[in-house]
Amino acid sequence: MPPTPTYDDVVAENASLRQQNTALQAQVEALRSDVAVLKRLIGRDSSNSSMPPSGDTPASRRKAAKDRKQRATPSQRKPGKQAGTDGNHLARTADPDVVVDHEPDWCQGCGSGLHDAADAGVVVRQVFDIPIPVPVVTEHRAHRRRCGCGATTTAPFPDGVTAPAVYGPRVRAAALYLMARQHVPFERCAEAVGDLFALNVSTGWLDGLYTEAAGRLDPFLVEVADRLRDAGVIGVDETSDRVGLGTCWFHVARTDLLTLLHASNTRGQTAVTDAGILPGYEGTIIHDRLAMYWNYTDAGHGLCNAHLLRNLADVGVVWNQTWATAMADLLRETKKLVDTARDQGRTQLTRAQTRDLNNRYRAIVADGHTTTIKPEHRERNPIERDAHNLVKAFDTYQTEILAFTTDFTIPFDNNGAERDLRMVKLHRKISGCFRSLHGAERLAAVRSYISTTQKHGHDTLDALTALFNGQPWIPPPTGT
Repeated sequence: MPPTPTYDDVVAENASLRQQNTALQAQVEALRSDVAVLKRLIGRDSSNSSMPPSGDTPASRRKAAKDRKQRATPSQRKPGKQAGTDGNHLARTADPDVVVDHEPDWCQGCGSGLHDAADAGVVVRQVFDIPIPVPVVTEHRAHRRRCGCGATTTAPFPDGVTAPAVYGPRVRAAALYLMARQHVPFERCAEAVGDLFALNVSTGWLDGLYTEAAGRLDPFLVEVADRLRDAGVIGVDETSDRVGLGTCWFHVARTDLLTLLHASNTRGQTAVTDAGILPGYEGTIIHDRLAMYWNYTDAGHGLCNAHLLRNLADVGVVWNQTWATAMADLLRETKKLVDTARDQGRTQLTRAQTRDLNNRYRAIVADGHTTTIKPEHRERNPIERDAHNLVKAFDTYQTEILAFTTDFTIPFDNNGAERDLRMVKLHRKISGCFRSLHGAERLAAVRSYISTTQKHGHDTLDALTALFNGQPWIPPPTGT
């Protein structure tokens, strides 16, 4: 029979158990923190991070679709074409280029011949096709005339006719379209030009063509930069790319009608200043709160709420971060209020709506500060630190976050800038990295031209043809 423990033994054992319990509690807290970090990592997708949608798993895509459906306003709209709307189909033309008549030879009823039978009408079907492309060769002859003074003068050749045999502006436009619009690599572009147009071009010629096009765009780029500096609201953003083993950055300044891309070796303020739009700009800049944009103090600022919604979803995996969900709901609700007011022809929210919005916003921020206080006996984990920094941002930048509610010309998000940069990321996926910064710079110039012409509803191939004809398309005076 074991000896009966003394009072001192019980006290010592209790102290030991208390010590073990404290250690276990600390270990549990550490494990909870690690689980939250791991859960955040495996749960990241395009809805809560800067990851592209192409990286989403099927499960995350289904969840995103379900969330969108739950947030959507119920609609009485039936699927498919709506009654009274124009259809989208291949319609027959009233003036076909070729007509081929087909006559029946035998009666399907009795088998008699139909050569002398009465006409009973015709059934018409049309086939739309393209002819086999055959290059058209135009010979330019520059005549010479000898003056009575003895001097001989030769007529000038048109723009682009620089050698005994050259490719015309339409061929050059089509090749550049494949490279800069469809992002086809040089070798495959040369193959496509050969297959489509029966022309044997080299990758060296294509490379020179790209450089020539970028050089012809100087007047266009100057004009777009001037328009952007005069615009009341512009969106700015940046994304990375590869130059050999190094990194380059594409910066964009844009409106709904203008796009200006700038390629640089750096992401920082030097590149933005070199682009020449933001220094001295006095309108409103829409951005994702990258530190360097705040340095442009002459301008007003508006923050991209799409970025903030992703940030809120990201920190929402932390326990008790209910403030993040509440703030996300408030932002979405406010966007609907602004959209409704704009549809009604109003230019601002009512005073009651503004007062309610600000009160709810401040209450959520206060809750966020309470939730993200520093834990006792340890430092914040990465998610807690991000949550703390995010609620501080909502506290500090309320005016900029809600700028779209006080000025309806300011968009809710900066998705337009992301769309204008998306083609750069697509180019990298299809064509790979650049060999030099020069390659990135000429892509930036040509993509600025293509994007702006498309925003104006202008045909891209016609715009590129005009470029090689020495008459680059310029935005009309109202194109800001």
